[in-house]
Amino acid sequence: MKKGNPVVIKPLPIEVYEANTIYKRVIQLCLSWFHYYFKRPPYQATFLEFGNFIWIYNEHRHQIYNHGFFGKGSLSRSEPTWLSRTIEQHKLSLEDVTVERRKKRREKRRNQAIKDDQDKYQPDQLLDLVEHKDMETLQLDPCEAYFLIFALKALDIRNSKQKLLSIEQCWTKFCQNDPTFHYTYAVYHYYRSLGWVPKSGIKFGVDFVLYKLGPAYRHADYAVIIIPLQKGQPEDTKSWQWLLRLNRICTQVKKTLVLCYVTIPESIDRIENYRIQEVVYRRWSAQKNRE
Repeated sequence: MKKGNPVVIKPLPIEVYEANTIYKRVIQLCLSWFHYYFKRPPYQATFLEFGNFIWIYNEHRHQIYNHGFFGKGSLSRSEPTWLSRTIEQHKLSLEDVTVERRKKRREKRRNQAIKDDQDKYQPDQLLDLVEHKDMETLQLDPCEAYFLIFALKALDIRNSKQKLLSIEQCWTKFCQNDPTFHYTYAVYHYYRSLGWVPKSGIKFGVDFVLYKLGPAYRHADYAVIIIPLQKGQPEDTKSWQWLLRLNRICTQVKKTLVLCYVTIPESIDRIENYRIQEVVYRRWSAQKNRE
């Protein structure tokens, strides 16, 4: 486990109870159905269409991240820790800096004969206003957000005008903004249902990287590249040069490359009809692969 990272309390942002007997399983099933159809999701988010991201502004951002590693901090690499890092960076001199700033401000006001009323706040006053305010948001990509509203029903998404979006409206908007969303989400849903934590793999040149427990515990084990297959459409073929380059990158960062073939059904809004096949690609070495 990486040092300095909090232990995740729950693997998902919903309550999951262990059922050892048939009686408990029936009760759990009934409660799950009641929760899914009648209880409002506990978390709220806003869909920013211009960036194709979903943002969580309030205190729920830490709960969403710590319960399944969903999203990333807008001012952090992963966990939203901007405020704590800022306070830690200035904790030894923060009070002294504030006292000195206020002292200079008082002297400036005494020496200033004419006060400019056009500006409501001076630059140093603006710093005082935001000094202890957490300006960071949790940023979800569409796959993470749709999994929370569709599979878990743990999130409500509203547009920029604060109008609640239904599951169908979210699906339509996400597909309109990204034509590859439907099969990308099918792959995301597939790996999440198997217990993996998929995160964006763009910096490694792949679609997803898969964490066994989460980014706070260890590095990703697998890098997934999605290859869509659709009836009546030409196959998206890749050259050997492309494949070898990609595998070389994954080998250098100690990840196993997975080619994920997705067969797209005629009705793209039926997640259960997507067919997923995986091919694990490894570089063969005469020294390492001897019998």
